[in-house]
Amino acid sequence: MGRTLALMLLVGLLVGIADADDKATATASTGITLTPECELLLAKVAGARPQKIGILTYYPNQGGGYTFLEGREIAFYALPYLPSTHHVVQIRFVTEHRIVLTVNICAVDKLKMQFGSQTFYRLEMTHKPPYSPGFGREDIPIAKWSRDSADSKFRLSIMSDDHETRLKLKSIMPVLEHAKHAP
Repeated sequence: MGRTLALMLLVGLLVGIADADDKATATASTGITLTPECELLLAKVAGARPQKIGILTYYPNQGGGYTFLEGREIAFYALPYLPSTHHVVQIRFVTEHRIVLTVNICAVDKLKMQFGSQTFYRLEMTHKPPYSPGFGREDIPIAKWSRDSADSKFRLSIMSDDHETRLKLKSIMPVLEHAKHAP
């Protein structure tokens, strides 16, 4: 019984450490910068000129949405695709015991949104298992610009809790309201 209790304590500590480690890498600077040139969907549409709005610069991207830059780095991006979550099993060995963890990875789905809607994503660099889809990165959904029918009004639903991100998303409302897909 004492051995089982010790194993349970060890597993609990490892899961806690792994969770804390994942959060630390998601918020810490990894030294890896995603530039529009690295990602085909986020690259500028040929002939499109970048526009300035507040501290952000934006342009229509190849994916059918917009890429928003802060300086030379991508702050967030909008794509007309739904978000998806992949459940990946991660196996870790601690001494002679095998620990199986499920890791959730966020990504852009291939399923298009209806009625000209867009999902806003923020990129996070992470240290996930090398066999997982999207290794090293996650496309975290932070907002949706959507409507229920072709003749209804668009609304912005912000999912991010970060105050700075919320302010940046609210500042781009004029861009969204005057976009070619807006009524």
